[in-house]
Amino acid sequence: MELDTLSDKHLQDMERLARELITLMRQAKLKDEPLTEALHSLEMEAAKVRRERFDASHPEYHGY
Repeated sequence: MELDTLSDKHLQDMERLARELITLMRQAKLKDEPLTEALHSLEMEAAKVRRERFDASHPEYHGY
């Protein structure tokens, strides 16, 4: 996935909405769906990009 082109706001929304959809699917007992795995991957990738951007712009917090 190419998430580097997303704005910070869109990246944050993407991560939050993926997490909410995973939670909703879990509540509906749809745990073993391939979509759940794809959403989890999307959430993890968005979080990684977000953290990398934050670390690059705030070096005093690097490693937290």
